[in-house]
Amino acid sequence: MSSIGDKRRQFAQMQPLLIQYAHYMGYECAIDFVKRCEDCPVGIPNSVHKLGLAMDLNLYLDGQYIDDELAHADLHDFWDMLGGAKRIPGDFNHYSLAHGGVR
Repeated sequence: MSSIGDKRRQFAQMQPLLIQYAHYMGYECAIDFVKRCEDCPVGIPNSVHKLGLAMDLNLYLDGQYIDDELAHADLHDFWDMLGGAKRIPGDFNHYSLAHGGVR
């Protein structure tokens, strides 16, 4: 099993590949909620965001925020190919590595 440190380094290598792919698909990106504090009231208590193993990737097209699960579908397929955690239904802009059964 990989350590959190190993996974964080892997995650750091995967993020720019996903962002470059999003740019290739025609989107602009903004990264949000990468590492949350331990007592952060946002999200679930054992979130992998608190371990630095997740990010929310916000997509924009012509400067307008895209709030559409379909816009993330191809990006999630690419993320899966990179070895990322499977998507979480309803949390379409969440990209992570699983740890301890949490994604």
